[in-house]
Amino acid sequence: MFRNHNFAPIDNNNNGGSSIDYLSAIRERKALWSNLSGKSTSTKQCLSLPNRLFNFVPLVPPNMMHYPPTSASSDNDMIFSYLEDDDNTDVDSDIEMDVDQEEAEEVANANDALNQDPPPVEFACDSFCLTSTSTGTEFVLLNPFSGSVEVHDSVLDNAIGSDEKLMEQCLQDASDNIVKKRTMSDEVDHPDESSEVIAGEAIHNRMNYKMYDTPPKQILFSVNDYFDLDLNEYFGEHTPFAAHQHRRGNVTVDWVGVDSHVALRPDKSIAGNVIGAARMLEMEADNHGEEELSCTEIFAWSNFGSGSATQCPSSTYDTKYVCRVAGSFYFLDIDANNQKLYAAFQSSPFDQDTNMDTRRDANQQLIDIEDLDSMVNDDGTSIRLQNTIYCLPLIRYDKSPSSPESIRSYFPSPEACIVAQYPVCSFSVDPTGKTLLVGTNCGTVEVWKTDVDSSTSSKPRRLQNLSVHEHFLKRHRSKTMGERHASTLEDAELDDKPSSIEFVDINAAETRDDLALLDDNVDEEVPHKHPTTKISHIYLPKHTPVDQCGFVTKQRSSEAGTTLLLWQSGTTSSEKRQYSSINEQFSITAMINLPLSAQCSPEVTFDGRKIIVYGKDHIGQILLVYHVLNTRYDQDEFDKERIPTSSPRKESSKTNEESGGVINLNDEKRIKFVNRIRHAGLGGNEYYDSILLSANERFIMCNTKTGNLIGSDGRNGSEGLLVIDLQDENNN
Repeated sequence: MFRNHNFAPIDNNNNGGSSIDYLSAIRERKALWSNLSGKSTSTKQCLSLPNRLFNFVPLVPPNMMHYPPTSASSDNDMIFSYLEDDDNTDVDSDIEMDVDQEEAEEVANANDALNQDPPPVEFACDSFCLTSTSTGTEFVLLNPFSGSVEVHDSVLDNAIGSDEKLMEQCLQDASDNIVKKRTMSDEVDHPDESSEVIAGEAIHNRMNYKMYDTPPKQILFSVNDYFDLDLNEYFGEHTPFAAHQHRRGNVTVDWVGVDSHVALRPDKSIAGNVIGAARMLEMEADNHGEEELSCTEIFAWSNFGSGSATQCPSSTYDTKYVCRVAGSFYFLDIDANNQKLYAAFQSSPFDQDTNMDTRRDANQQLIDIEDLDSMVNDDGTSIRLQNTIYCLPLIRYDKSPSSPESIRSYFPSPEACIVAQYPVCSFSVDPTGKTLLVGTNCGTVEVWKTDVDSSTSSKPRRLQNLSVHEHFLKRHRSKTMGERHASTLEDAELDDKPSSIEFVDINAAETRDDLALLDDNVDEEVPHKHPTTKISHIYLPKHTPVDQCGFVTKQRSSEAGTTLLLWQSGTTSSEKRQYSSINEQFSITAMINLPLSAQCSPEVTFDGRKIIVYGKDHIGQILLVYHVLNTRYDQDEFDKERIPTSSPRKESSKTNEESGGVINLNDEKRIKFVNRIRHAGLGGNEYYDSILLSANERFIMCNTKTGNLIGSDGRNGSEGLLVIDLQDENNN
């Protein structure tokens, strides 16, 4: 039952599931979804969320973090201090413990740092990600101040809860203390204190003391690693830049982003995680007119060892991989199961191998000049799209001193070459590593079988070539033929009925809120506005094969806005799914015309059951939540809202666009809009700020610059991460 719900596997499932309470896990996951979708209340839509579920994690420089003193050697030591005002200079009265003078100065400096205004937080790339696909709390952070890659044990370690949540915790502490004191008084025969005194004491303790900040659990890439940079390992004589080794231009190093990937066992349980990070090293030209040299370096850290994903994961990421390429990439993805890297480069960094199929279409370099989104990045830099995707191995990193052999080994040759029909804009590898989905700038999606884990030497092969334009064209033709046939049968019955009268469903009109930006003047010959731009992103669930839950594609235009398409294969019935395979044709089952600002590129996550969109509309920052039908356990929820149409003619005259911009393209409803989330802590981002999002079944994380509106605990930091914890303690 747990697997048929398509829930993400339970973390650290090392014993095959023999001692796991799956029934309790199902109840927990369904409760989390009820809180997010609003099913637990009587409100039908746009519930938003209670304020107590919101948390804020301020991001400040390391020297402004209030870490425990060096005497706290044990992780189990609980140490806290009272943070007083500036006029209180008696350090001994602030810290009631035996510390030496150096530690006292350390704490005093930390207290002084708390009174300073921290610098602004700028996210130039994907800088944070939850490592768990289920309910885990671990996350990875690319520190915007130190540039280090850090792994934190919990997103709530340094989080500030809302004032409402803090007050509820105070009342809970007061209630627990009253019961506890009364029980102790009965046992020792002491007079009972008044309930008011006990409650006041508990509330004072909760609201006045501040715990120390929690340091990262593990630092994967530290500040010291920047000083160990040896340019000979990247541009020296043992690298592909040997012909340019005389160049001594300035080198800039920029992070491109971090991400987390899941490795699955054959039984679809999670074997471990792989954290990936990419950076670009660029050496400027010595003379005017020469092209700068670009080197791409990809790091990967895994917690399940090398070889295969059958080992048990550990608590630390102690296995490191490296892959370097002499070129500038514009899209990449990691296969955690097989330690492979898929990358598309602006120009081929490898010599053409005669053993590889490197055939290119004649229209490879023909890019529509009017489609600027196909030629530039979000920051305005130009991109030269290519048809080729290279599959490269991730090389196990050797900590020993660099040798010519090791330097060469970190620049591996491609193991496979995938040539798409049109220039590639995006692609994604499914968690099994056996399927690659490729999106092109012509609005097509190609499904490739990689076979990288096969013992045979078979090359990757294209299984399907899906076109968005052809899909809507065929659908329009089939609907037109059906409407003509239906209109012939109805003409005899409707001759005496005035055609100008329109019957409006009152209940349906109530769903036309500020999210449903409908166009009532759509030509009947064009039943739906369908996208024709490039496939800018492809979203896959990180814990299931692509044929099990399908995938979502994003197409964005600076004029028309953003559209999401849901692609599914076959049926969602769990009884029949075991017979389906990737060879079954994918088709578009639903479409979402996002009612967001066209100038802002939204962030999207998809886990098979829900689609979460983080963007900006005419009011401000907003989170949109959509429910996707991917298992028959949710069928009743979709059947309850099914409204029968009176006639095919009436259906063809409308766009059938529901609240939230949802358009279901088949007879069966596959997507419905369930919630929108607005909060003061979401705002503050400027038009040029990046919008970042990460989510699993319990947490939703996004960047914000108004986090201090959630709650205050004496810190001045207002920029950082907004964390929504869907686990409501009041209902558990």
